[in-house]
Amino acid sequence: MYPLFESLCVQDGKLLNSQWHENRFQNSYNQYYGSPAPFFLLEGLNIPNNFLQGRVKLRICYNHKDRIFHFEHYQTQKIESLQLVYTKELDYSCKYTERKNLNALFAQKGKSDDVLIVKKGRITDSSYANVVFFDGNEWFTPNHPLLKGTCRARLLSQEIIKEILLEVNDLKNFKGLKLINAMRDMDQPIIPIENLIY
Repeated sequence: MYPLFESLCVQDGKLLNSQWHENRFQNSYNQYYGSPAPFFLLEGLNIPNNFLQGRVKLRICYNHKDRIFHFEHYQTQKIESLQLVYTKELDYSCKYTERKNLNALFAQKGKSDDVLIVKKGRITDSSYANVVFFDGNEWFTPNHPLLKGTCRARLLSQEIIKEILLEVNDLKNFKGLKLINAMRDMDQPIIPIENLIY
């Protein structure tokens, strides 16, 4: 049983932003198990030859003493619309392998491509990515995400995005949004704010 995991992007055989994943792994391990990790996330990693070209998703599932590596070639999913869905108690503060509650929210997407999760009135994340909103000048991300993603952390440190308290009524102040995670950076089309379904 592997209760936690990390997903990393491998581009043409090169691991991208691995230190951000190592940092979150260390924090998540300590939070979940109550002690520092006895190993490094990428310790002993070898990328198979058939995954040295193109864009590859590396999934590392782990428990208190072991890890498994899984590679798959990756195609970016096109997201053009999101359905707002609501929750009160959902906890996804670590990258848990068990996603039953998230999947239940995703099942409410209707004809949209994904969901935008509202927790206790606050905008959080989509089902699998952090969100950033554009007001015409700057990019903002909710300061209460379900999961503090590695791409989000990096963009905050680079001051490309800023944290802000976002509620449903604030969405009308923005022109569009993007979904960001290890596999989706800022180099993608903006989703118009009109494509949010209430």
